[in-house]
Amino acid sequence: MILPTMTLTELSAELLADYREVAARWKAFEPKFEKIRKRVSTFPWLWETKVMTKRRNEWYIGCYAFSKKDATVVYPHISISFRRENATWAAFPIRGKDSTLLLIFPAHFFERYIERFLNVDKKDLEYPVKDIVRVFFLRNYHIFPYKSEMEDRVRGFCEDGMFLGDWLGDGVGLVKTYLSRDEMKPNQFTEFIQAVKSWLIGDLFMSHKGRSLVDEDFDGLPDTYFSTDVQIGFVNSRSNAIWRDIFIDLLKFKQEHEEEYLQCSRMLDSIIENRR
Repeated sequence: MILPTMTLTELSAELLADYREVAARWKAFEPKFEKIRKRVSTFPWLWETKVMTKRRNEWYIGCYAFSKKDATVVYPHISISFRRENATWAAFPIRGKDSTLLLIFPAHFFERYIERFLNVDKKDLEYPVKDIVRVFFLRNYHIFPYKSEMEDRVRGFCEDGMFLGDWLGDGVGLVKTYLSRDEMKPNQFTEFIQAVKSWLIGDLFMSHKGRSLVDEDFDGLPDTYFSTDVQIGFVNSRSNAIWRDIFIDLLKFKQEHEEEYLQCSRMLDSIIENRR
């Protein structure tokens, strides 16, 4: 059980150990969920459930789809919220091929999310912070941190913006703060665009193949996956308001910062090439 007296190291160990049970239970339930997903006819569609583990921790699993097409792409997130330092914290495990990366979100992160994305002062908030945590994970089904061996600090992107923090150890990050898309600097927004392109390629693959894109699939992808027109058409077909707003912001940024965008893109291409 998560206890308020736990150190961050003890908390991380508890969450990672507990997540193994949740992941195993979800894997067993996933075929049933796929049947539920295919039968849905009324949209928007919210699906959610809670899992109480043997360690007496309650995890949340949920997803939100705007349309039938959207439901072929969005997938349930597994997350957990808990009380610590007299406030609401959360954690989000990212399961990899060989290991699990754990992101811990303290109360300060959600205070910044409420202030910078919802544009509301916390004292004027009409809903419990625990509900805002659920909204965050439902809206952001892509949560992409750069690997710790590439970055000294936690840095990554999600649909709603950028997050920053510190690595606590191997595979555990403390996400301290949030930047909205409007607050990103040109170089940060250029990186965000690169992340969006990668997410879209993965979403297109999932929509067509019914499974996640893995490294082995990448070389065999047709050129259409990389076409801006195809990607825009795919976003429009999903009727996903979140992604519609992302594309509006992307087009606006390119128009207002064309030269900076091209310079940053060339630098990013060089960095990626040097890492290979």
